[in-house]
Amino acid sequence: MSRIIQKIAARLGLYQYCVKIINNYKEKKEAKAVKEHGVEVLQLVQDVLAPHGVRPFFYAGLLLGAYREHNFIPYDYDLDLGVFASERPDNIVQIMQKNGFKWVRQFYFKEDNRVTIDQFDYKGVPVDFYYFYEVDEYTMASFVPKRHEYKEWYEANETDGFPCDIDSTDTFTVSKKEFLGHYFYMPDTAEQFLKDLYGDDFMQPIQGWVPGTRKTRRDPYPVRQYRNLDVMKCER
Repeated sequence: MSRIIQKIAARLGLYQYCVKIINNYKEKKEAKAVKEHGVEVLQLVQDVLAPHGVRPFFYAGLLLGAYREHNFIPYDYDLDLGVFASERPDNIVQIMQKNGFKWVRQFYFKEDNRVTIDQFDYKGVPVDFYYFYEVDEYTMASFVPKRHEYKEWYEANETDGFPCDIDSTDTFTVSKKEFLGHYFYMPDTAEQFLKDLYGDDFMQPIQGWVPGTRKTRRDPYPVRQYRNLDVMKCER
């Protein structure tokens, strides 16, 4: 949506409704791209980042599909990858762009400039990097931004930012495991990792699953996130 339409929709109280309709259409298209190109894109990401010491590992819906379905979840519309923040090169965006990936979105904390998510696109497949930070000696966490309570995104970004959740898990290691004939990094404690994310009954597919309806280690985080507008400059 253009900014003018976004503002009008927000004033009429229709912004979230419009976003939902647009996203539903967009996600169906992306889910098809994941089925067609998902493995190719995962392999390319791994090959591109390996020389820089980065081990992107399966996370969220991608890990759930690999563990439970031994495949992509049929309706999954993106590739969720975790990256240890300690392994993230400062020029990771340039590395990905040089290899044909479009930089789509970045979230960060203003207080300390910690980047929490980089999103890229390749052949219509969204690839999300969630950066995992050490909370203490025993815990790691990633941070998940959410839509603003009522503002359209640009206004939210200019004012109080976006609410977010923190996903915590015990400190873990990763190693390569087979997925659809290829080998990719996954958490060695995948079962516990998925319980922390989705609850003890994660092996049971639940139609219309909504975050917050199961006992997990996802909690509201008191610090707001913001989007990096430099991404928009790259699109021009």
